[in-house]
Amino acid sequence: MEEILEKIKAGNRTALSRAITLLEKDRDFRKEIIKRIHKCCGKARIVCFTGPPGVGKSTLIDQIIGILLSRGKKVGVILVDPRSPYTGGSLLGDRIRMQRHATNPNVFIRSLSTLGDPSGLSRIVKDVIKLMDAFGMDYIIVETVGTGQIAVDVSHICHTTILVLMPNMGDDIQMMKAGIMEVADIFVINKADLPGADLTEGYLKSTVNENNVPVVKTVAYNRATVVPLVDLIEKYVEIPMPRKISKMKGLLKSMVLDYIEEKTLEYLERSKDIENYAEKVANEEIDYYTALEKIYEKLTKEVLCK
Repeated sequence: MEEILEKIKAGNRTALSRAITLLEKDRDFRKEIIKRIHKCCGKARIVCFTGPPGVGKSTLIDQIIGILLSRGKKVGVILVDPRSPYTGGSLLGDRIRMQRHATNPNVFIRSLSTLGDPSGLSRIVKDVIKLMDAFGMDYIIVETVGTGQIAVDVSHICHTTILVLMPNMGDDIQMMKAGIMEVADIFVINKADLPGADLTEGYLKSTVNENNVPVVKTVAYNRATVVPLVDLIEKYVEIPMPRKISKMKGLLKSMVLDYIEEKTLEYLERSKDIENYAEKVANEEIDYYTALEKIYEKLTKEVLCK
C-alpha cells in the first residue's frame, strides 16, 4: 500500500491505473487508501458533466480538455457508463472519441462501468476522484450518462455540476426538473447551431432557472464557442459553507444507504431466512409483511446493531 501511494504522489500513471483497478475489486483496499490520502487531497477542481444521451457531452469534454491543456493544466477524466460491457455499451466509445489526448502525459482517462448496478457506481467514482486528486490533477472531469440518481450523487462531490442540453428539449427539461436541474451550477445548450437554441435558452432562463444559474450556448466542435464555458469553469468561486455542508450531507446519506444495503445483502446471502420465510409465505402460513418484519428484526440484531 505505501509503495503504491508514493508512486501515485510521484505521478506514476501505472500505479494510478493499478490503484483504480484495486478500488473496483477490493472494498477493504478502497477504504484504507482513501483514509491515507485524504489529507493530501483538495487541490483539484472537480467538474461533473451530465445530460441525456446524444447531446454531445463527450465531444464537448474533448474540446474542453484541449483548452485546459493549452492553459498548462493537468486533466483527469472519469467516464461513467451505466451499461455492461458484455452487452456492447459504450464503455470504450468515449475513449476512442478522446483518443487524441490519450497519450498526453498531462491527461489520464478512465472509464468505469456499473456492470448492471447503476446504484453502486457513485461508491467508486468518489474514490477515483480522490486518487486523481492525490496524483496531482488540476482538473478532474466526470461524465455521467443520463440525468438520474448517479448524476445527483456525483454532484455531491463536485465543485461544479454542468447539465448539457440541446435545442428543442422542453419536454425533457420538464421531466428533469425534480432531479438534476436543482443541483446544476451551469446549463449548457450544446449544438447551438441547430434551430431552437435561442428558444431553449429563453425557456431555461424564464421557467426553470430560479437561482440565476448561467446558461452557455456551445457548438462542441467549434473551439471558439467552448472557450467562454472554460472561462466560466475556471472562475470557480469557493462553495459557501452551508452549500458545502448540504453536499456532504447528501453524500453521507447515500453512503449510509449503500453501506446498509451492502451489509444487508451479505447477511441475506449467508442466512437461510429468506428461503424459510419464502416457504411460509408460499404456503400461506404468514403474509409477506409479517415475513419482512421477522427478517428485519433478525437483520437488525445480527448485523445493524453489532
